[in-house]
Amino acid sequence: MRPYSEGLRKRAVQRAEAGETICSIAAALCISSSCISKWRKRQRETTALTPGQQGGHKPYILSGACTDWPRTASSAPSVLKGLI
Repeated sequence: MRPYSEGLRKRAVQRAEAGETICSIAAALCISSSCISKWRKRQRETTALTPGQQGGHKPYILSGACTDWPRTASSAPSVLKGLI
């Protein structure tokens, strides 16, 4: 699902600042009331209404010292080589 447009976010927050209830704004704009609450909180904290990043938050599984493991394991003498 795509994020709501910045224009819709601004209209919703402006209506809330004008004194309209969150439930009536949500019904008029066909969005959930929790969205409006989150947008108002985001505007108070960051003064921006742009949507956040979607996806791309998951770090690589092998990071830091773990990335050297495959190279060091393949260059080290194997226990099985001595048995053969």
